[in-house]
Amino acid sequence: MKQQPRYTWEEAINILRDDPNHQELIFNAYLTRDLLENCKRFEASEEFKETLRLIKVYNRGSSRILDIPGGNGIATYAFAKNGFDVTVVEPDASASVGRGAINSNLTQSGLSAEIVEAFGENLPFPDGTFDIVYVRQGLHHAWDLNKMVSEYFRVLKNGGLLLGCREHVIDNREGSLKAFLDAQVDHQLYGGENAFTLKEYNNAFVKAGFEIKKIIKPYDSPINLFPKTDESLANKITSTSAGKFLTKFLPRSLVVKIGSVALKYSKLPGRMYSFLVTKP
Repeated sequence: MKQQPRYTWEEAINILRDDPNHQELIFNAYLTRDLLENCKRFEASEEFKETLRLIKVYNRGSSRILDIPGGNGIATYAFAKNGFDVTVVEPDASASVGRGAINSNLTQSGLSAEIVEAFGENLPFPDGTFDIVYVRQGLHHAWDLNKMVSEYFRVLKNGGLLLGCREHVIDNREGSLKAFLDAQVDHQLYGGENAFTLKEYNNAFVKAGFEIKKIIKPYDSPINLFPKTDESLANKITSTSAGKFLTKFLPRSLVVKIGSVALKYSKLPGRMYSFLVTKP
C-alpha cells in the first residue's frame, strides 16, 4: 500500500521533533536531536541486553555483524561498544537520521564500523560474509520481502543467525494493513511504513533456506515490549475498566496475568513480533 511521500524521512522526523504532541514518540523511537544520547540510551536498554543474550544463545562466539538498516546508528554504536566487528547498511545519507548521524556517533565515541550505502534487496557483499544479520524494524519495510530475506541468507556464513526484531504483523493486506498505516503519524508524512502477515514472514524465511528457531510473540520479550516495561504494562492493564472491575474480586497479579494473555493474543494491526532464524 504505497503512498506518494509528502516529505523525506528526515523532514518528517524534524516535523515530529518540533511538535510538542509527539515528543514521547520521538524519545521512545531514539530519534531526538541528541544523537549520542539516543545511542547510549539504547545500549543501556533492556531490549539491547536481551538482544545480546539471544546472540550468545544462538550464535556464541560470533563477531562480524551486519546492522541493517542502520538508521541513526543506535545499534551500530551499541554493537561496536560491545566489541563486535560491525558493518552497517543505511540508504539515507542525512546527518540527522542516516549515514551522517552514524558517522557522527562513531567519531564522537572513538568507535569504528564500516558504513555502506545500499538496500536490503541488493547487498554489495560476498556470500558468507557475516556471522549475524541484525535487523531492527527493517523487514517490514521491504519492497520485496522474499528477495531481501534471500540476500540476508546469502551474506550469512553457514550457521549464521538472522535476528529480525520488532517487525509489524498484520492479519491481511486489506483492512488490517490500512488500519495499521492510518494509525502511524510518520506514515502520513513520508509514506514509508508497511507490514506483513506472520505467514508472509515465515514463508520468506523458509523459501530462502533458513531454519526458524524462535518466534517471539508480542509482549513475550523486552525486545517487543519496549517502550513499555512489565510494571507500566501492569499499570495499563489494571487501569482499564475491565482491570478496575476485576481487581475488586481478584488479586492484582492474577488480573495482570489475564490481561497480558489477552494482549498477547489480540489482533492489533501492526503488533510486534521478533524472529530468530539460522542458516544451516
